[in-house]
Amino acid sequence: MQKNRTGCNSNEVYDTSENWYRLRLFNYSRALLALVFITIYLNGWLQRLIGEKFSHPDLFIYISSAYLVAALLFTVGIYYRRPSLCKQVVFHTLVDITCIVLLVHTTGGVSGGLGMLLIITISMTSLFLPKRLTLLFAAISALAIIGEQVYAEFTYLDYKPSFTQAGLLGILIFISAYLSTYTARRLKESEKLAAETSHELESIVQMNDHIIQSMRTGIIVVHNSGQIIMANNAAMELLGKKQINAHSYLQDIAPDLYQRFADWLNNTVQNHRPLQQAQGLPDLQPGFSEIDHNLPANKRLNGRSLIFLEDATQLAQRFQQIKLASLGRLTASIAHEIRNPLAAINHAGQLLGESSENAADRKLTGIINTQVKRLNGIVENVLQLSRQQKGNAEAIRLLAWLQNFRDEFIANYQLQAYQIQIRVIPEDMEILFDNDQLHQVMWNLCSNAINHSHMEHNNIMISIQAETDPDLQQPCMNIIDNGAGIDEETRSHIFDPFFTTSSDGTGLGLYITKEVIESNRAKIRYIPPPGGGSCFRICFLSPLKH
Repeated sequence: MQKNRTGCNSNEVYDTSENWYRLRLFNYSRALLALVFITIYLNGWLQRLIGEKFSHPDLFIYISSAYLVAALLFTVGIYYRRPSLCKQVVFHTLVDITCIVLLVHTTGGVSGGLGMLLIITISMTSLFLPKRLTLLFAAISALAIIGEQVYAEFTYLDYKPSFTQAGLLGILIFISAYLSTYTARRLKESEKLAAETSHELESIVQMNDHIIQSMRTGIIVVHNSGQIIMANNAAMELLGKKQINAHSYLQDIAPDLYQRFADWLNNTVQNHRPLQQAQGLPDLQPGFSEIDHNLPANKRLNGRSLIFLEDATQLAQRFQQIKLASLGRLTASIAHEIRNPLAAINHAGQLLGESSENAADRKLTGIINTQVKRLNGIVENVLQLSRQQKGNAEAIRLLAWLQNFRDEFIANYQLQAYQIQIRVIPEDMEILFDNDQLHQVMWNLCSNAINHSHMEHNNIMISIQAETDPDLQQPCMNIIDNGAGIDEETRSHIFDPFFTTSSDGTGLGLYITKEVIESNRAKIRYIPPPGGGSCFRICFLSPLKH
């Protein structure tokens, strides 16, 4: 435990901003006191206050002026905090004792009353210094007062010493030193406890803020009037990286979410349907909870509420993973039982068709074989769905990849190169996707454009356009065909499993496509083009944002 030459202990003297502030105030009072003394002297009031006891007017003004100059010099040291707090307090106290004792001497001794200022000085000193130093200065003050009396008695022939008053003043100084030391110690303990508590609270607040900001669940705190108090990073990401501050209103940031919030606020019944956002943004699954739930109904708008936002797509994926796991176990157990009878039925139908000469029987066996193939296709798709694995995403140079895909696709469907047009801006655009799964997605979408077009193959046109969305700052690709399009009633179901408008379809193609795309953290939407046809838009994850 280190001590400096003044006897200060670093564990007992707290070099804090609060103590420097107190020392500055104490110095201001010192300067003000010196100014009062100078004013009293210059206006001739001191002679009337002290009377005949006043015997050293010149010395009084010199000491008062020196006291003022010392206070001004102390201001500089306090401002720069050099030297240390303890050293400055020790030096200030010695100067105070010296000046006050000299002023006491110039005003006729202890009976003049200025000696009481030593009580204030020692009391203020106890706020900064440990007990032993405070008592040391109290002893110095008492001895200085008695010494002044002894000096005056031997110096002035007509001087009447007041040793009793000097003794009483010394006792008062010691009593005030003890009391102020005890009070200062309790004050320091309280300050230390308050500082520790404040630090703990600040740590808890910072930790809670860090937890809230790092949560994957979006959290928005709002006044029930709609004004946003706070939103974490996840909420801003889910809402499209919008800037949210204390002056933002929910109705301006997300009108649909505010309408859902207002509906819940009016009847406290939560609507669990996901909220659909703009193209490229995830669907939201909101939840609401009141913070000030004890407010009366007429003051409910003055309360606050929590809004929880989750990516509905991720929630759907979690449920889908559970469903796929169950489906995988189911299909693994029944695939053998279903496919073997199907194979037997198909074989029997083929034999029956070959042996029968009746046209009607051949037609019926043809229907049997067709439906068996369809059932087998459904089983294959279900098996593929249950075996669907998460892709290994990699950076893909989109333009070169699409050109290779076009060559393969037109060769398979015997199309001309001009029937599939490709435009990628910028040409060096890269996306993050599993290569094999991207091939599966594009093949399925382009095949649908051919199979559902109800046109001759040479009239089919497919346009693949890719660019960076200016709002989302993500690479997006549109697959547009010139087919009949999809009516409004059907659009909401095209990604549902086993939903199909074709007698030959299984209803799993677009469903599997959507699952594959979302497993690569991308999004797909159907957008009806204004000129007719169909448009599927895929928004990919950029390698730079991975």
